[in-house]
Amino acid sequence: MTVSRENRREFTVIAIIGEVDRNGVPRLGEDIDEAFRARPPQLIFDLSRMSFIDSSGLRVLVRAGAKAQRCGGTCALCSLHPTPRRIMTLTGIDAAFDIYPTVDAALAGGPLESRASLTFS
Repeated sequence: MTVSRENRREFTVIAIIGEVDRNGVPRLGEDIDEAFRARPPQLIFDLSRMSFIDSSGLRVLVRAGAKAQRCGGTCALCSLHPTPRRIMTLTGIDAAFDIYPTVDAALAGGPLESRASLTFS
């Protein structure tokens, strides 16, 4: 797994490439922590090249979403491949995030593929 972080306007775009599993979670967590230096955090996860995510990776995304919400920020997902999308749908985690078809759509604020229907507590 590789992770890249890019600032685009007021957003931090975090691109995840490859498989997210317990071996890569510490690195992903470090990149997310760096993104939280911006206040309020406006995170967009570009998942266009993420081929798989396990429960430890899902936990990191959920924690990022919850922390962003507590800080008055946002956390969105975009460009989900079928396998990670299915995992997120089966676990119900997809309902916690706004999901966009592309990074550009997320930066522009629409159109959405699905809107978050759950809030973090």
